Amino acid sequence: MTSDEDFIPSAIAATVSGSLPSMNAEDANSLFSEMLHHVAVDCVNAGSWMIGHIKANVRSGDDFLSISVTTDNGNVRSRAAFTEIVNNYSMTVNVIVYGLERKKVAEILVSNLRKILADVDITVHSQVGCEDPGCGDPLCQDENHKRIIPVE
Repeated sequence: MTSDEDFIPSAIAATVSGSLPSMNAEDANSLFSEMLHHVAVDCVNAGSWMIGHIKANVRSGDDFLSISVTTDNGNVRSRAAFTEIVNNYSMTVNVIVYGLERKKVAEILVSNLRKILADVDITVHSQVGCEDPGCGDPLCQDENHKRIIPVE
């Protein structure tokens, strides 16, 4: 990255779905919070100099969990928490950090999702810019350019 690119946030979003083995609400709240904590800490350890925010909204049936991180130490705050047993869930996660490439942020997010949530289906999207090899615009908004970041 050039010094100017250090001030352009790496912003990604992911849609995630999966299932848990009938986990009680308190354990599910802790599990998703732990995942978000590790994403933040791993971004900082990889060289992010500022966390814009890292947020997850998780739905299970009619129940809802909303958590976020804005600090380098990965302190997770909750706005809403599960109150019932969690089985199948769907989640939207977004990560905005400074000082890392989007691909690296996506790799950190995916590795933590797979480590903590064993049975998951993940699609990572780029909120700004694109992954089109012929495009050099870091803030590309061309709708014809590829916006999914493949991470394996």
